Amino acid sequence: MEIVNFFEKLAGRWFSQRTTHDLSAQQSKAGQSNLEATFLAATAPPVQQLCEQLGVDASLALCGLEITQTSTVDGNPQQRTGSALVVPLTPESDTAGELLRSGTGVAPAKSRYSWEAEIFTVSSEADDIRSEERWWFITDNLRMRTNILKRPDGFHLASFCSEIRLGVKRPPADAA
Repeated sequence: MEIVNFFEKLAGRWFSQRTTHDLSAQQSKAGQSNLEATFLAATAPPVQQLCEQLGVDASLALCGLEITQTSTVDGNPQQRTGSALVVPLTPESDTAGELLRSGTGVAPAKSRYSWEAEIFTVSSEADDIRSEERWWFITDNLRMRTNILKRPDGFHLASFCSEIRLGVKRPPADAA
């Protein structure tokens, strides 16, 4: 699957069930999110603006994915909302390239991505925090995400999300 096809497949409404483990404190938290992911053409204004903001030639943008989310964490009734924009750039090889990201509460940044065995991996480093996030599909309507954050002081945070596409019509019943 090409990266653009993968990003097209990410678009839609999703329900996300998340478990986060603070490995250094031996604590876990569960949470839920409703996600709305919109596929954007490479020429869409938000994609072009992010490229300009980060000093990247906009002709390198393959596409964009705009994500809005509303989240809760078990035990805390307060909802959090946020948004993000992810823009993969033309790959440097068959399996790797650069990715632009921006979002609520974080400065726009460049990350690295790799694409292998239908798994999209994003590696980032900022403010002494290393992050590795992986996205993959089990079926067209079920995807998985993992994320690992590490700091030099020993702090390690790992999360796992299973995400179900919402609004999918059921297949017709077999007439047999």
